[in-house]
Amino acid sequence: MRSFTGLIIILIVILVPVDGWAQDNLFSDPELAIAHSTIDGSQQVIQTEFIPPAPATENRNSATQPAPEFGETGYVNLDQIDEQRFVGPYTSRSLAYENLGLNLYAPPAFEGGLIVFGPNVAMKFGGFVKADFIHDFNPIDSTDSFITTDIPVGAPPRTNTRFHARQSRLSFDTRWISDEQVIRIYVEGDFFSADDQFRLRHAYGEVGSLLVGQTWTTFTDVAAAPATLDFEGSVSNVNRRQAQARWTRTIFHDDLSLALAVEDTRFIIDTPTGITGEPRNPSPDFVGHLRLMRERGQFQAAGLYRIVGFQPTGQAVITRSAWGFNFTGVYLLSDSIKAYSQIVFGKGIGSYRDLPDAAPTATDRSGLLSLFGWMVGMTHDWNEDLSSNFTYAENSLGTTPFQNPNDVDETTYLAANLIWSPLERVQVGVEYLYGIRKNVNGATGDAHRIQASFIFDLP
Repeated sequence: MRSFTGLIIILIVILVPVDGWAQDNLFSDPELAIAHSTIDGSQQVIQTEFIPPAPATENRNSATQPAPEFGETGYVNLDQIDEQRFVGPYTSRSLAYENLGLNLYAPPAFEGGLIVFGPNVAMKFGGFVKADFIHDFNPIDSTDSFITTDIPVGAPPRTNTRFHARQSRLSFDTRWISDEQVIRIYVEGDFFSADDQFRLRHAYGEVGSLLVGQTWTTFTDVAAAPATLDFEGSVSNVNRRQAQARWTRTIFHDDLSLALAVEDTRFIIDTPTGITGEPRNPSPDFVGHLRLMRERGQFQAAGLYRIVGFQPTGQAVITRSAWGFNFTGVYLLSDSIKAYSQIVFGKGIGSYRDLPDAAPTATDRSGLLSLFGWMVGMTHDWNEDLSSNFTYAENSLGTTPFQNPNDVDETTYLAANLIWSPLERVQVGVEYLYGIRKNVNGATGDAHRIQASFIFDLP
């Protein structure tokens, strides 16, 4: 009994000073922080920095530096984090027409879901898994997306079935605060490449009015993009992503913005038989748009100018000026129906639709081709779980008699779908696609496709 009592006394003598030391010194190093993580329902990885008292303050108890508040599970509550701190001037308003139907063009909203918070920094993980089941009733050489220029003319009958998940995406939206400004970088990729390798879609940084990196060209308007399950989309829709430096500011009114950009350029030329050489890019693409955003609609007028060139073997570069305009609009016809449209035209801008910018105009020379395209569409939310979309578009090149008679002259695209959301962040859809290709010699070919898709969005 005597030894047992002595042991208790010794333990008390040892533990009391240790407990007191721990209270005073556990967070004495300012580099240390409290970190808790979970992926449990509405909770994510959270970091709450412990801020030590000022050097002149000797008392380090909880009255001086309150500990972070934890929920019943022992983790920091998400509703204590102010996500609005990381909203910058680049963040678009949440408008009604943006929330109708399927939208696979815009980045995930920076709220809720998988967000990691730290001292003056936050990162949102986004993306989705999309599995496509495709059956073609007619010959078409692009089996993963409905590219109407790949419809063969005069080919023997055949059908095709294809399953893939190449459109699945992963994105990282990181934002931090420096000198009271919100800075953002956004990186997104998918697997729509050779051998299903991960490829870059977007990689850009934004601070204030400046954007630098790779993203949608300033010449397009993703708000008016068709809500299709098909990866390719309308034949006239400008869906090009390229490196750029863009400056954007509101002018005259908060609803009106002006964007000016210098962007990477690409020139596609078909040369006459026997002429050899290389396409050249003497200048970047100079692009701008004027956008009017209202609660029930958005309208944009975009223009571009560039100098393109061709260098015959052993000779000087021959240059020409190319230009184009793109007018787009989206408007709420009712709270559940939106209509969208587009008209694009210009000279020497075929590469924005993966078509030639220039083609032979004589036996020894080439000239810029004109382009004209248009699109109309409508999206309808039947209820909270069911939506549908209809898109029709045409595109034509101003071809010449000196071109290859089998070159593309005109294309037509039609898509109609029905999309059901049985569970939150789960969508199942079926889509009918029809396309026509017309060649320079007047020969035509068409194709019919049925596509079913399953989409699982990250929270």
